[in-house]
Amino acid sequence: MTALALSTLRGAPALLQRLGHGISNFLDGIGEARAMAERFKALSHLTDAQLAQRGLKRQDIARAVIGSDK
Repeated sequence: MTALALSTLRGAPALLQRLGHGISNFLDGIGEARAMAERFKALSHLTDAQLAQRGLKRQDIARAVIGSDK
């Protein structure tokens, strides 16, 4: 039983590292989504004339926000 417990502990650092990477990626995704939501909100508050100055139409806002991250 001790050998089984020790072999399980040896794999723990790799498991914790994978778990840490997964949590980090998840939090990065949340940050990216929040930034996109802020850009969408800012653009949607502009007038049609202000959007046109940026080369956008109102229906292009979502595409512009998504495309700005790629």
